[in-house]
Parts: sequence; C-alpha cells; structure tokens
Amino acid sequence: MSHYSIDFSFIAHLEGGSATKGYVPDAGNSRSGVTIATGFDLGQRQLADLQALDLPDTLAERMRPYLGLTGHAAMAQLSTQPLSITAAQAEQIDEAYKEPFINRLAASYGKCGGGDFAQLPAQMQTVIASVAFQYGDLASRTPNFWKQVVAHDWNGAHSNLLNFGDRYTSRRRQEAELLFQAMS
Repeated sequence: MSHYSIDFSFIAHLEGGSATKGYVPDAGNSRSGVTIATGFDLGQRQLADLQALDLPDTLAERMRPYLGLTGHAAMAQLSTQPLSITAAQAEQIDEAYKEPFINRLAASYGKCGGGDFAQLPAQMQTVIASVAFQYGDLASRTPNFWKQVVAHDWNGAHSNLLNFGDRYTSRRRQEAELLFQAMS
C-alpha cells in the first residue's frame, strides 16, 4: 500500500480516533452498525469479511454478534453485550482493513475511468478515501461525488462536499478544505 499517499491520521481524526469500545454512530439516522477501531463498521460486514482480514479467531469471534446489525438493532445488541477491545487489537483491525479497502477503492477508481489512483495528489487520495471510509461504495452511495472525482471534476467535487446534504457538514467541510489545497 506504500504507493498510495493517503493521510490516515486525517481520516482517523474525522472518524473520532481509534475506539476500543464499540459504539453506533447516529443510530437513528444512518445505516451504521457497531463500530470499533478507526471507523470499522461491523454492521457492514459478514463473518467471511473478518476471516479474509486474517484476524485472530478470538478477535473475530468477539465481533461476530454485531455482524450485519445496523441502527437500533445494533444498539440493542450493544446494550445487552458491550464490545470492548484493546488498543493493540484496534490497531490490528485498522492495519488489516486499510490495505484491502484502499486496493478495492483504487481498482474501482481505475475501472471507472479515473486513471491511476496512486498518481493523484495525496490530498485528493485522502478526501476520496475519507468519503469512501464513511459511505462504502461511492458509486452507489454517493454517485454524484463519485462521478466528479472519476472525471477529475475537482471544482464540482469541492462544491459537492460543501453542499453534500448529509448530517456530517463539519466532516465534509474539512474534506473540502483538504481537496482545495490540492486544487490550488
């Protein structure tokens, strides 16, 4: 993954840092599930996803009860069975997840006509990765933003981030500021 220039500390800051206690962000208004480490949403995962990350069996088993649960169902599970991991385990999850996530994002970017993701300035890579970290598949979840970044319509992407229409205005503004740095 070293050929990418993503500022993961920027993303970690926007995600609220590395969490060792499970939480459900905005349970009533989002599709999020129990989240652990740096934005690792168990509601969007299946057991096969954890196995593919080659995490220790004990850690995967600890996360298993929360897989696929989102919103209020995730909150209910978390209230009856709180999830807690160590800082070392959170780092292990982060490291296992980052590379395949970014590789999929970069491959999708290239297949959709955006070119070599690694050739984008670090700020652009970081902004695209940040939005993808929160929303997952950008082509289906944020199609306008995805079309703009694939087409290298950076002015459009910048304007879009400033008027994204989601509940995360502060995050989108910080991403817009970072994108603007690369555009200047």
